[in-house]
Amino acid sequence: MTYLETYTSSLNNSSLSDSITTTAKSVVSNIESRFDFTEPLTGLLLGNVQSGKTGQMLGVISHLADKGYRIFLLLTTDNIDLQRQTYNRVKSALTSFTVLSESDVVLFNPHNLIKPIVIVLKKNASVLRKWGNLLMTYQLNTGLCLTIFDDEADAASLNTLVNRNRTSTINKHLQKIKDTASSSLYLEVTATPQSIILQTVMSGWKPAFINYFKPGKDYLGGNFFYSNPTSYCIRFTSENELDEISEDGDILCPEGLRKGIVSFLVVCAYKKIKGETNCNFMIHPSVRISIHKKFVECVQEYLNLLQQSTSDKGFLEQLKETWTDLQQTKPDLPHYDDIYEQIVEILDNTLICVIPLNSKSFICRDSNNPDALDLSKGFNIVVGGNTLGRGITFPHLQTVYYCRSSKMPQADTFWQHSRIFGYDREKELVRIYIPRTLHSLFVSLNEANEILIKQIENGIENIQVIYPNGIKPTRKNVLDNQYLNMIVGGANMFANNPISQYTKDIDSIVEQYINTEYSDVSAEILIKILKLTGSSVHSDFDSNKYIACIKALQEKRPTIKYRLIVRTNRDISKGTGTLLSPTDRRLGDSFKNDITLTIYRVNGSTDKGWDGSPLWIPNIKFPDGICFYNIDE
Repeated sequence: MTYLETYTSSLNNSSLSDSITTTAKSVVSNIESRFDFTEPLTGLLLGNVQSGKTGQMLGVISHLADKGYRIFLLLTTDNIDLQRQTYNRVKSALTSFTVLSESDVVLFNPHNLIKPIVIVLKKNASVLRKWGNLLMTYQLNTGLCLTIFDDEADAASLNTLVNRNRTSTINKHLQKIKDTASSSLYLEVTATPQSIILQTVMSGWKPAFINYFKPGKDYLGGNFFYSNPTSYCIRFTSENELDEISEDGDILCPEGLRKGIVSFLVVCAYKKIKGETNCNFMIHPSVRISIHKKFVECVQEYLNLLQQSTSDKGFLEQLKETWTDLQQTKPDLPHYDDIYEQIVEILDNTLICVIPLNSKSFICRDSNNPDALDLSKGFNIVVGGNTLGRGITFPHLQTVYYCRSSKMPQADTFWQHSRIFGYDREKELVRIYIPRTLHSLFVSLNEANEILIKQIENGIENIQVIYPNGIKPTRKNVLDNQYLNMIVGGANMFANNPISQYTKDIDSIVEQYINTEYSDVSAEILIKILKLTGSSVHSDFDSNKYIACIKALQEKRPTIKYRLIVRTNRDISKGTGTLLSPTDRRLGDSFKNDITLTIYRVNGSTDKGWDGSPLWIPNIKFPDGICFYNIDE
């Protein structure tokens, strides 16, 4: 059997095997059509959060091995648990390969390879330096190709000093590793591609192609959890629960967290009745470790209180209310009395493990045990911040509690924390406890993510990253300010140096709209006009960029309206700003949720600074509250 067949046959899932095979062949086809082994090639493998990207990635590695590729580096974020988790998974999945961890230096010899080799490294400066030097020692530039899979490539890999004309440490080490081979293939893997898409070509990190992994049919993602209208799994909490625990003094368990804990207990009892032994609850309060400690204490104290109060009226009322809530979405939930009996046993035997998961926590960790963090066993309540994102797998995650806030949220970071996404959730019993403002943010992020994916499926030219005003697509320090374009909705954008060669063509298009205050038209009419207008200076008024924005908004807001304002016989001097009259400016500003294109037919007389020919000058305004981001090189 081929390496790909060997891997997929071990999955015991025909539909998953077919999906991985299709993806692997598509990615390798993209590589073969572009990669000539003389110039490095960068590609992007895009999937959804916890949608099976690792499985798809292993399929691509297997198929590349069938094509003769022999040396693979698989990079994870700088997280001990994640590196171990990935190493164990690769070692158990790719049985026909030699799989090394970052400490297996003595086992590496690229010139005596009996089997293809996969080396799993975390993106840590000392680790990358050590392996970069080792690869240089073996002189891969004598003919061997190095294939690098950078899992969560938008984290740590990009140059965070691009605007200071310097190179950040991890980025420098990765570039050095790429340069150790005569040819290198670099595949960026992520569910949050915003920062990668907004890289420049000259940076060396912008992908030449993008392959999107569609999730399987049983996947629960943003469209389920953060839909509009609101999903049945959402339970809104007070906006200030974080403050209740952050304040000094006695720590009282806030209402939303109490309800989340009781809901989790009911689901654990249900699992126990079914003979299952694993269920997880994720609490994501803040990035601050001191806050994690307070939440751990709060949860433990509340569990102790419940253990002593299982016969109290207040507990019984809360439990009955929670059981009734869950039964509404899962009618075959076991009888209340059976659930109650199991919860008493769970509390009396302390079967709930409360785990702080951050850089300073040691519960469930053992430096000598590669399986130290194992959330596939027991009933666990995990409290953490940034460690909860970026690849850590949460099996059987049923309950989530959020109270984290941010004045200027960053889209890719927030989306990575959606660990509730996945395949093994029992969707009828999932509950997310979350403040309304944070829920609204996640709904907006999901909408933006869907639009981005649709654009990628239609090709990678003129991709627009769209977010509501106030949400950053990614961290600013990895984006080259020299080439970053941002279009802000609500602002008038016009051509300072308008072109005049298509005046008669535009005349024929807008003739029917001349004698009206404004006209509701189709997106196609605006696009048709924009294709014929523009500026002699590309950066002044880029019609193609605005057309791409219109097409992206067509997907995001199917009901959006397109307003066209046409004015003729304007005897205006060249260089007078937006050219809009006060009346037309007020009219355009009144269409706050629409796309408005105002075009003036200027007489173009020489005494006004023009060249003597009539011309149309465009002025476009996008809906308020939206920002578009792209790179213009």
